[in-house]
Amino acid sequence: MEIKDLTNEEVINFMEYLDSDLSPKSNDRQLIFNTCLCHNGDSYKLFYYTESKTFHCYSSCGHIGSLIDLLIHINKYEFKDAVSEIKDFFGISNQPMLRKGFRIRKKVKQIDNIRDIQIELLPTPKKPYIYKTFQQVPIEEWENENISFEVLKTYQIHYNPYENQIVIPHFCWHDKDRPIGIRVRNLDEDKAKSFGKYIPLWYDNKCYNHKLSLNLYGLGVNKESIKNSKKVIVFEGEKSVLQMATIYKNNPSVAICGSNFSREQKKMLIDLGIEELIIAFDRQFKIKGDEEYIAWRAKIYKLVQDIRDVMKISVIWDEDNLLEYKDSPSDLGKHIFEKLLKSRIDIDNFISK
Repeated sequence: MEIKDLTNEEVINFMEYLDSDLSPKSNDRQLIFNTCLCHNGDSYKLFYYTESKTFHCYSSCGHIGSLIDLLIHINKYEFKDAVSEIKDFFGISNQPMLRKGFRIRKKVKQIDNIRDIQIELLPTPKKPYIYKTFQQVPIEEWENENISFEVLKTYQIHYNPYENQIVIPHFCWHDKDRPIGIRVRNLDEDKAKSFGKYIPLWYDNKCYNHKLSLNLYGLGVNKESIKNSKKVIVFEGEKSVLQMATIYKNNPSVAICGSNFSREQKKMLIDLGIEELIIAFDRQFKIKGDEEYIAWRAKIYKLVQDIRDVMKISVIWDEDNLLEYKDSPSDLGKHIFEKLLKSRIDIDNFISK
């Protein structure tokens, strides 16, 4: 047997070996894994295409390649080392099997004090202003979700009519005029279902992805408002930041573009001297007290434990069923948002709710 001959079941076994929580969703054409492995993400957008036997991350990494390429990607291996690890696991070679309990993922020594983190500045992609080749027009779908055309212009949002995509450039947290990546919002329902609502822009065979964990969407535009108020509202998605900009002239919000709040993102905010951090994640539960409710609350609580002694932390939490399932706190306009904001819960009392 050769690596190229691995069955889908064997690929799944190896992926679960890399991370025991990587059980995939699947269909006849593809296996779909969580992106926690390839870039510490938190969405099922790491696709393994069963015919070509290649991986593609539709959240951040873009095209990865074979299982060998995946190992090179996540562990910075040399080619021969990646091949050796896979062969050892399946017993393809005569080399000894990996000892029990050995994890392929290399451990990186974590800096204990979050204040000491040095944040990597992401590079500028080739043709960084490619988003300007698309139209800058009012977008009906987002007008219906309380985002004004003036705000679209401020954040340099464009529209690709050929792919029916909203084009969203991301700018460096340290330099608001320097693009580091471009994401798109798929408005076509079939495309969104297959590849995800938010994915990197693909243009002329190039993927404009970037490490989402090393940036904060909207920080460049809203930095002064955040510094002046000494307060920041942290949302999951870009759309919420744009909704807030439509509601408020001084907009103290950013988006982490997912639900994993990285240490680097926290350090960016600490450096601004904020005194209160307000978590405003989507309503990821249907019924108060159900399994999703308990798990979502526990995840949010855990996310901020490393900065509890640095600033005041509170959570917008929809106890009164003002939102629909998966709504952002900003989705229903100013009145509902301010009602949710007023009833936010201090982190010390959050886990007991």
